[in-house]
Amino acid sequence: MTVNCGHDSYQCNSVEEFEDLLPELLSKDSAEIWISSNGGQDDYPCLVILVNENSATISHFGEDGSCYSSCNGSTDDGFITFCDEQYEIHSYQVISKEEVLAAALDFCRDKSRSNAVRWDQLY
Repeated sequence: MTVNCGHDSYQCNSVEEFEDLLPELLSKDSAEIWISSNGGQDDYPCLVILVNENSATISHFGEDGSCYSSCNGSTDDGFITFCDEQYEIHSYQVISKEEVLAAALDFCRDKSRSNAVRWDQLY
């Protein structure tokens, strides 16, 4: 599993290595994390995680071109910024870092879209 965060790239050869690395990355006040099998540009499925001080959002890009984003069940139509205001994410897509960690660990195990979070299909 390849994990890219900022200018750093990590190779995790086991679920245990991934489980050790991800909490460290999720503890950052601001991060954009890409997770894929081999780190290639066309490497699908993959996950993208955006992190801010208190929360996160996760997106799953499938081999079939589909894209799903985390969903918290809220009807709030506001926005929350991530990565030094580089991204504005709908409030309903923002979930806890703990939920993101659970979904990412599931992905590491079998590359699937986890049942640990609710998903909204974007396309």
